[in-house]
Amino acid sequence: MFVGYTAFALCFHGIFYLFEYRNGDTVAPTSIRLLKDLVWTIVLLFLFYIGAAQTRMSDNLRLPYNVILLSFCIWVVAVKIVECFAYGTYSVMLLAVKNLVLYAAMVPLLGMLAQEIRSSLVKQILVVFVAVAFIQVTFSAWLFASYPEYSFWKDDPYHGFNPFVGFFSNPNRFGLFLNLAAAVLCTTLVTTSSVMGALFAAAGLLVLALSIFYTAALSQMLVYIAVLSYATAILALKMRWRCLRLLAVIVVAILSIGLVGLDFKSPWPVESHKGEAELVWDLRNVASLTLYGKTLDGEPFRFTSDSFVNRMKELTDLRESFGFRNEREDHGLVARTPWKQRLLGHPEQMAPASQSQFAYIYFRYGFVGLFLFAAVLAIPVVQGFLTLMRRDAEPNASQALLSYHLSLVAFVVTFLGDNGLLDYPTNFLLFFVIFANQSLVASPDPSRPLAVVKAPG
Repeated sequence: MFVGYTAFALCFHGIFYLFEYRNGDTVAPTSIRLLKDLVWTIVLLFLFYIGAAQTRMSDNLRLPYNVILLSFCIWVVAVKIVECFAYGTYSVMLLAVKNLVLYAAMVPLLGMLAQEIRSSLVKQILVVFVAVAFIQVTFSAWLFASYPEYSFWKDDPYHGFNPFVGFFSNPNRFGLFLNLAAAVLCTTLVTTSSVMGALFAAAGLLVLALSIFYTAALSQMLVYIAVLSYATAILALKMRWRCLRLLAVIVVAILSIGLVGLDFKSPWPVESHKGEAELVWDLRNVASLTLYGKTLDGEPFRFTSDSFVNRMKELTDLRESFGFRNEREDHGLVARTPWKQRLLGHPEQMAPASQSQFAYIYFRYGFVGLFLFAAVLAIPVVQGFLTLMRRDAEPNASQALLSYHLSLVAFVVTFLGDNGLLDYPTNFLLFFVIFANQSLVASPDPSRPLAVVKAPG
């Protein structure tokens, strides 16, 4: 049932192809939008029914990590309840509860299942990630080639270029999902002993790299390179020469993106970037700089897209919240944000716009919320890394754990520059990856046989 829901979640937004997408949102009726939440609630109730027959919920909630996750959820809800009474922002409170707490609940609920069920589940979901990713890439490529003027992302700012979005509602979210599939293929590439298996995994990674490039989500292209580089570093410590496979894929991916990137726009780009979206121009400039060491117009490279400009504005807002600014007037100082707002956060309607998820949490939930959110992400990342370092270097000893660890790293790197925690199905994917990581860390080392205890006498 859960595997089926995962496929449903990854393809849910595909239904919006049947409706017009206007002004940043679909015009689909509310009943269609809420369908995912209704189905997820049924899945949660089913998980609770099955899990309650195997262990006590209170025992599972008292586990250290679940206490931290529960504290983060309680803090978010408490802040939004206070805002609701003060400013009447009921919709904001309901959104936080529905898109955060409802999906975070899967971590303790799935943790109530038997070890055998959990182990089987996390392995099956990895297969779903890869299969659905390539299905959606194939669909996007077909749509891109057959209908160059049509795009699901109707309000996209690009002129003459419709980005890949698969069955997702946003190129950045689709790019993140493709990076999760890339994390699985990274593991397959270095653990398989079959030459054909390694070649297929390498080819899949190249296809995903080009697909992420065609989403025009520059941040996810950087996440792809970061995940592969991080995986190479880990494998250099554990598996020595096998890390060279990933290093080769990184080099070929960069060269392929550079070659394709010069002409990736559809219809073909004109000589000047006048009328062309700034982000598309930035991407093509990066490709030219990678291959030839110079930009398309021969000028020094600089970002021109709002995506980069908005992130610089966010850094300025962060500095100013502590009383600093770049300008030299007034001795470089501005009024510091009151300590209560830094500790507890700003009301939603007064908080600065945020690109980074960490900045989003800080401005709306203060240092308390930021600390809890950072702990929710950092603890499984650190535990996963330490477990990988402790376990046997045998290729298949921790294959699933390495896949989920790399997936979690992809989320962390994404959240440094992108704000998507409350977007569906990103929230579902994040909390399942956290659960899988924690479950595999707690499971027995597969490379060591279980000790046999002899009965006395």
